[in-house]
Amino acid sequence: MLLQLEQQYLQANLAQARAMLADVQQDDDPIGQHQMAQLVRQLETKLLAMPGEIAQAPAGVALFFGGRPVVGSLGIHADFGSKAIERFQTIVSQRFAAEEVGPLASKGRVPMKDATHLLVTDVVRGSFGFVLQGAPQDQTQVLDTTLKEIVDKVADTISRVAAQDEALFDGAVAEIDERQKGALTEFFKLLDTEGATMRIVEGGRDFELDQASVQRARHRVENMRITDRTQELEGQIVGWTDYSAKFELRLHESRELIQGSIAPQTLNRLAAEGVEPYHKHVRVHVKVREVVARNRQPKISYTLLSLVTHPAPVDWSTQGVQNIIR
Repeated sequence: MLLQLEQQYLQANLAQARAMLADVQQDDDPIGQHQMAQLVRQLETKLLAMPGEIAQAPAGVALFFGGRPVVGSLGIHADFGSKAIERFQTIVSQRFAAEEVGPLASKGRVPMKDATHLLVTDVVRGSFGFVLQGAPQDQTQVLDTTLKEIVDKVADTISRVAAQDEALFDGAVAEIDERQKGALTEFFKLLDTEGATMRIVEGGRDFELDQASVQRARHRVENMRITDRTQELEGQIVGWTDYSAKFELRLHESRELIQGSIAPQTLNRLAAEGVEPYHKHVRVHVKVREVVARNRQPKISYTLLSLVTHPAPVDWSTQGVQNIIR
């Protein structure tokens, strides 16, 4: 069983055990009190250990489905179930590749796809769903941490794309390239066409997508256009935070301030080289992503890919450019 589901099961049992303990205390039943108090302690001990066990567990997610494809708690239409798992796996594989090598080509083989396979390890009922998990850590110890992070990001993206709050949606699109947009479109199209609802349990998340959320997500991704390009810029780094991987750059030519994210590989490389970019004048390569959605202004985001130090213009003044990210 997925440990997050086991944790929920233990929490429900603990609440029931505490209620039963209160009952036997009122009935003045010493034997019953001893038994129930012992059960409460056992459940509390197991729950205290759960966060550490979850942190060490392989990548895992539970996908529950409801709506037309599901027949009570008996089963799920086979063609829908297989397609839903396949399309979720595609999103995971593409996100992993994009994190490792950058935006994917519109067609062709997804790099490192074989390293991202999730296993169907359990079938869960309530509505009806599947538990998908990565291989145990002793088999893929180095890879598993990355795969776990990617599954977490995919679950986060799905929740944000379907969220009613437009700001959450805006935060998600900055992480999606055109290839991933296509995979998300196919995923939400399948759910919407088949009249399915969905619940995802992953990490600390447990959220549901009703039919309105599914339709909202499908409409958003189908009507979204994404273009990526790489651009070389020169300026001064006036904001830099490692913990949130954010930067601010004051451009030499226009004095415009741009801000965005730092690619993980870039952040790791600079840290290994002992480079401290803050206040440095630099030449950078950034990935510029423009997202255009229907009836909305284009949204532009920047991802820092590389930087080298560069001389400041002779007329450069630092006054007014000490804009620090806090």
